[in-house]
Amino acid sequence: MRTAFEKKKNTFSFRGQKSWLVSTNVDMILLFVKLDKTIKMHLNNRETVLTSVIAPIYKQHSVTRKTFAKRNFLTNLNQGNLTLRNTKISAKNIVSGKNIRGFAASEQFFVMLSLGIFLVTKVKNVKLKKKFFNFVQALLDDFNTHFSLRLTVKQHKKSFIKMIYIFDNLPERKVITSWDFDKIMFLKLLN
Repeated sequence: MRTAFEKKKNTFSFRGQKSWLVSTNVDMILLFVKLDKTIKMHLNNRETVLTSVIAPIYKQHSVTRKTFAKRNFLTNLNQGNLTLRNTKISAKNIVSGKNIRGFAASEQFFVMLSLGIFLVTKVKNVKLKKKFFNFVQALLDDFNTHFSLRLTVKQHKKSFIKMIYIFDNLPERKVITSWDFDKIMFLKLLN
C-alpha cells in the first residue's frame, strides 16, 4: 500500500491492494496501513507521531472489492481483495495504528465499535436505538480517557453481548443476510 499525506488539505491518500475478510453485512472496512513516511500531526488534541494508521474505507469510486473464489477457510465470510486508487481520507477520520499491536484487545475493540454502529443504524425502535448508541458512546468515552485498550474492552463486553441478544430478538434481524452466522462469530470474538 502506497501512502501520502497532503498537509495543506489535511488528507491522506492510499493506493494499492489489501486482502480482506469480512462478514457479508459491511458498508465500511477499517484498513490498517503502515505509512511510507512518519507524520507529525494533532490527533485528539495532542501532537502525535504517526507511523501507521487505521482508516475507514467506504464504498466509493476509488475502491474496488473483488471476491476470491470460495475457500475452505472461514467459508461463510466474504474474502477478497480491496483495491484503492488514490483513495482520499480526511485526517479527522484517521486513527493512530499504534495500538493495533496488542491485536486481541484491538480486534475486540473494533468489533465492538463496528457492531455497535451497525446495530444503531439498523434498529428502528427509538428507545433501543438510544440504548445502543449509549453503549457505543460509553465505549468511545473510555477509549478516549486514560483506560488501556484491554481494560476498555473488558469493561464493555457484557454490554455488547447484551446488544447482540437484544438484536437477535428483533424483527430487523431478518433483513440481515446470514445473521445467525454473524451472531456466532461476534459472540466468539467477544469471548
